[in-house]
Amino acid sequence: MGLSGPTPSPSLFCAAVIAAPHGLHGHVKVKCFLEDPRKFEAYSPYSNERGEATYTVKKVVSQDKDVLIVSLNEISDRNQAELIKGAKLMLSRDRLPHLSEDTYYHRDLMGLSVESSFGDFLGTVHALYNFGAGDLLEIKTIEDRLEMIPFTRTNVSQVNIEEGFLLLSQEGEIFLKGDNDVS
Repeated sequence: MGLSGPTPSPSLFCAAVIAAPHGLHGHVKVKCFLEDPRKFEAYSPYSNERGEATYTVKKVVSQDKDVLIVSLNEISDRNQAELIKGAKLMLSRDRLPHLSEDTYYHRDLMGLSVESSFGDFLGTVHALYNFGAGDLLEIKTIEDRLEMIPFTRTNVSQVNIEEGFLLLSQEGEIFLKGDNDVS
């Protein structure tokens, strides 16, 4: 185990992170990554990064978008809450809902090969962001640059999780050439 902690099992997804203690009674502030944070309590119990059931939600005290104030059965005071700051609340893949077509879990996209419309290797998916105007794929190119492209049907013509690649359209390839002015 390195300084960054255990590596999560590939079958586990990080559903939330404990950001900070909240108040004196052991409540914690949680940053939730679920598509619908209102369902956070329904997925309880949560596992640690080794897949051991560790955290059971007693109740969600309050919610502001994806930030929740949560009471956990295992935590009864602020000192205990301080000790779990930064803990990841994990879910196994089989507990996650089935996704509709053209919808993906971010983790499934990470590391996919990025190919041109002609099948040439262009890089790999490094990260996925959304700053409010839609999803952006960050691609690590074969030149070792990081380039972002809008994750749209116009730019990405095919995603194949099973075979480990996504195919860019010719429009999408323009973003990797460093010329992001496509007007």
